[in-house]
Amino acid sequence: MNQIKRQPISKSSFIRGLQCYKSLYLKKHHPELEDQISESQQAIFDKGTNVGILAQQLFPGGVDLGEFIPSDFGRVLSETSKLIGDGQDVIYEAGFSVNGTICFVDILVKEEGKWYAYEVKGSTSISDVYIWDTAFQYHVLTSVGLELEDIFVIHLNNQYVRKDELDVHELFTIQSVLNEVQLIQGDVIKNINLLKQMLGNDIAPDIDIGKQCKDPYSCSFIGHCWSGIPEYSVFDISRLSADKKFNLYRQGILEVKDVPSDYPLSDNQQLQVYAEKSGERTIDSKRIQKFIKEFTFPLYFLDFETFQPAIPLFNESRPYQQIPFQYSLHILKENNGDLIHKEFLAETNGDPRITFIEQLITDIEDTGDVVVYNKSFEITRLKEIARDFPHYKDSIDRINSRIVDLMEPFSKKWYYTPDMKGSYSIKLVLPALVLGFSYENLEINKGDMASLAFEYLYTETNESVIAKTRTDLLEYCKLDTLAMVEILKVLQKV
Repeated sequence: MNQIKRQPISKSSFIRGLQCYKSLYLKKHHPELEDQISESQQAIFDKGTNVGILAQQLFPGGVDLGEFIPSDFGRVLSETSKLIGDGQDVIYEAGFSVNGTICFVDILVKEEGKWYAYEVKGSTSISDVYIWDTAFQYHVLTSVGLELEDIFVIHLNNQYVRKDELDVHELFTIQSVLNEVQLIQGDVIKNINLLKQMLGNDIAPDIDIGKQCKDPYSCSFIGHCWSGIPEYSVFDISRLSADKKFNLYRQGILEVKDVPSDYPLSDNQQLQVYAEKSGERTIDSKRIQKFIKEFTFPLYFLDFETFQPAIPLFNESRPYQQIPFQYSLHILKENNGDLIHKEFLAETNGDPRITFIEQLITDIEDTGDVVVYNKSFEITRLKEIARDFPHYKDSIDRINSRIVDLMEPFSKKWYYTPDMKGSYSIKLVLPALVLGFSYENLEINKGDMASLAFEYLYTETNESVIAKTRTDLLEYCKLDTLAMVEILKVLQKV
């Protein structure tokens, strides 16, 4: 225990502790209870790392100590001291430690005898959390005696549009946060002392679950702290405020079926609770029939996938822009007619948007409705392609004018079953309506998994892995549009 107590508080520890004392205590004393990092979380970390490395080009010629993190903190500290003594002007991941705290500065620069610190973030704006973690850095740097002239946050510029070669000076925004971090130095010191005291205790703080579990970050100990919460609980009541969810929880009400009948809920929330209590479906046949009658054949059931590179890979793209790379299209020429399937999956040798939209325009003819699930997504992505490539605008506008949203009967609760568990996601609607159809057995069964899988293909060299990934992507997207066909059949029977 004494060895754990002596572990210095890092920037990440400080931020974790500000969010929840218990989370930091468990991280330091019981790391074995921590949840495994998901692929999507790891991808976020990797993107942040890649952004940080690219930002080093803003200040070239530095010495990079990042290779020693986290394996040898002592080496980073000693090398930093040596480099400063030798007159090195630019250091990446410079390390400093004082009074039980430690920090590593993304970029440390000396200009005209004055030091400037730069913290790199993979986001497109500066949040309150970034002010706090930069304030922690400032405290450590000034406490070791470094004469810091200014401290900055470097983040991605979401207005930057790539043109040919990547321009790092346009890609990044550099913003001083000196005034902000100086204003809260007293609170930084106070919180560091409180965290040290807390970590010295023999037992974890007695802190119940609350909004701090997911704000500002999703805690990595949710699996441990929320182990007593049922898989489907009051926390899954659709669009119920966090305050009301925790109000029910503190009354000892966990199961949806146990919510009191007089508890203030919206009509849709009351419907969800009623369905769980009664086990009954709710079907508004008149609205559904009117909705179905407005469909115009042939029907084109369309779904596509996108990925969001933090650093723009293609001309006419921005940081984190959603880039469509794949679609599935099931075509029904007439009611009860034969089902035709077409699909597209881009190669990873360039910008997928041109081949994507050209093939889509070819596959979707000029008449009939285009059926999607959550039309705002598809319409917005298509509008973005029209913005970036105006040559296709007229064709895209015609497609968008024909789009109908199959999600509407479920988002408006015209059709609801207890199996939907308050959600109108197609992942829950499909198995609730159609026996034998589920995403569970697919290798890729979520949109974020599809995005990551395709993005990794840009650097994958193993041909068998590439082939397997492409097959899995096609199967996933194909099920999305087949699901819409099957869902429509159920609605037609109503």
